Amino acid sequence: MKKFILECPVPKDQQPINEYSNLKTSIFFLWTTKDLNTYIKGTIFLVTCSYLLVLALVISSTPQIQKIQPVEVINYINVFGNLLLNLYFIRLYLGWTYIYERLIKASISYEESGWYDGQVWVKTPNVLIQDKLVAEYQIAPVLNRIKFTITGLTLLVTLGVIHLCLQ
Repeated sequence: MKKFILECPVPKDQQPINEYSNLKTSIFFLWTTKDLNTYIKGTIFLVTCSYLLVLALVISSTPQIQKIQPVEVINYINVFGNLLLNLYFIRLYLGWTYIYERLIKASISYEESGWYDGQVWVKTPNVLIQDKLVAEYQIAPVLNRIKFTITGLTLLVTLGVIHLCLQ
């Protein structure tokens, strides 16, 4: 790893492997890299929080809550709660995709001083192999999980909207 840092002109915070390490330790992204049970528990926690938030908003924004049918409330919670979750998971997906793409590319675009003096560094073969291994074996499974979750949430939103339209 030290050899990579010495031969690489890219600032440490812009090196894809370091960006990956930072993202992996960020509380926002950390739980997505854990085992499947932890991921499922985290997703269930987010679903519960999202549904409770939407339920609180529905109750507080409706002056005559007694007139709303329970099925209608459940549909609103489903649709808007899952929309919130979709936004969160799309953000997760975009963050991991950015790092994935930087790792698999043969060159790195970077700025040395932040004054729009963009440069490109072509990775050495060893660095490229290391980065591609991290991308394929560490990030690709996370991206697949998140894609699967987004698909499921989108399906639930679609079913909820269809049910609301049919009422």
